[in-house]
Amino acid sequence: MEIKLLDGKMVRNGGLDGLDVFVMPGGGSKVEFDTLGTNGVEKMKAFVRNGGGYIGTCAGCCLLMDGPEKRARMMPWNSSGSEPNTMFPTFNLNEKGAKALGLKAGPHVMRYHGGPFLWPTTNTIADAKLEIWGTYDAEASFKGRVNQKKRMYGAGGIVGGTYGKGKIFVTSGHPEYFNFSLYMVEAAFKYVTGRTVTFPVRKRVPCAVAVGFVAGGISGVDTAQVALDIDAAEDLDLVLIDVDGIKQRRLDHIDVLVLNNDKLAKYDYCKKCLADFAARGGKVVGFKTGVKLLPPGGVACKTPCSVVKEIRKLFE
Repeated sequence: MEIKLLDGKMVRNGGLDGLDVFVMPGGGSKVEFDTLGTNGVEKMKAFVRNGGGYIGTCAGCCLLMDGPEKRARMMPWNSSGSEPNTMFPTFNLNEKGAKALGLKAGPHVMRYHGGPFLWPTTNTIADAKLEIWGTYDAEASFKGRVNQKKRMYGAGGIVGGTYGKGKIFVTSGHPEYFNFSLYMVEAAFKYVTGRTVTFPVRKRVPCAVAVGFVAGGISGVDTAQVALDIDAAEDLDLVLIDVDGIKQRRLDHIDVLVLNNDKLAKYDYCKKCLADFAARGGKVVGFKTGVKLLPPGGVACKTPCSVVKEIRKLFE
């Protein structure tokens, strides 16, 4: 697999030309729409219609919905709601989905955080021959209580099929997040490309520096490239962290934290966790707006490409 990082401008300027699959990850579907722009959305739709593959998770699924606004309108489903709390619900994969993906029908568990609960619309989407392949066997929660108003139970959570000559796999879950559910991503690639893709199980490299990278709020190709550069370094072990991860004390298991933005500032417990991390000897490196959150002794990187170099300096 060869990865090509894209932003909206690149897509508008023909960045999808010659590619096999366009992957749209989680985040915010309206932000993704705005980043692509109307022209970029049409380029994306043409890419799939002409034979390209599309894999989307969470917001990448929501982006293809029928409405109400800032949607690509590539599939005849809308969302009845979502849930901001992180959960690990069961997705019941039906026989059609199991056959298409080469997996067993029945329950599959994935991380969930804010994805859409899909229910059909009455509209017909030109070029789309898509089906619900998996439904939720769970109900949304609100402050620890069941919230049936959001209509999560029985809603679509996995969709697959064709759009023109291309193939689509989307899910409102996050199968890419942990090793235990990567098989779903492998199956998605096999379905949309016809070729086998295998993701090696991540393993700790002995004596490697554990580098926590705040993945929530990644903005821009250069920011994503920093994460790839850290992952490619044999002496560094990449650990992706979000707000939930900080709450779950994942900072306890890393040596250095990389901040690429200042969005953690709005969470008081995150600021406290950062202070505790630095107090116990953890190193903090920042670039872009992440430098605003650096504790005393933190390292500010002038450019994203200098992050790996600065991390290594800390442990010479």
